[in-house]
Amino acid sequence: MLVVFEGVDKSGKSTLSLSFFKWLNNEYRDADGSLAADPHLGDFLWTKEPTFSSEEADLLNSAESPLNEYQRERVFFESRMRHQEMLSCHNVVCDRYVWSGIAYAYVFSRNCYEFAKELYLSENLFVAPDLYVFVDTPPEVCYDRDPSFSLERLRAIREAYLLTKKFIKTPVITVQGIGGEDRTLQRLVALFKEHRKGDA
Repeated sequence: MLVVFEGVDKSGKSTLSLSFFKWLNNEYRDADGSLAADPHLGDFLWTKEPTFSSEEADLLNSAESPLNEYQRERVFFESRMRHQEMLSCHNVVCDRYVWSGIAYAYVFSRNCYEFAKELYLSENLFVAPDLYVFVDTPPEVCYDRDPSFSLERLRAIREAYLLTKKFIKTPVITVQGIGGEDRTLQRLVALFKEHRKGDA
């Protein structure tokens, strides 16, 4: 199973994805620590996109980027391609993936957005997620958490996620990263269990 967390900067998706990853690995084990009966769950790995640092990604998504739009997209594309073997061979919780590639291209690489979208939607290139968790925290809350990201940028990225959601064929659970980490995780777990019932 591949579960992907998406959302704007400072939405709480990294914190929530790590909490959910820990919950999954505890939830789907028997009392003796062995894997539970469901063969599709248990022994999850946590990883993130891109495979390089957040600081490098922030630079590429800024006006100070040393690369043009096409070079920027190539760097992100190559990073995601390096990740494919891991995503296809394990149960994974991933912090950002191809939906962010589409949404961020819409904001930061408009001239090659259509091509980037077609690449990221190709199941011949990219492992398709089983579930997206969209952490739709209000941009104003994200800005209060870190004013180094302009409110205009945060709103533009959220709008890009909403505009590009129509291309996402994977089921999407939406939560807001507000009200405390434990409460947010509880809401997500309840929605995830409902989702799993629908799959049964």
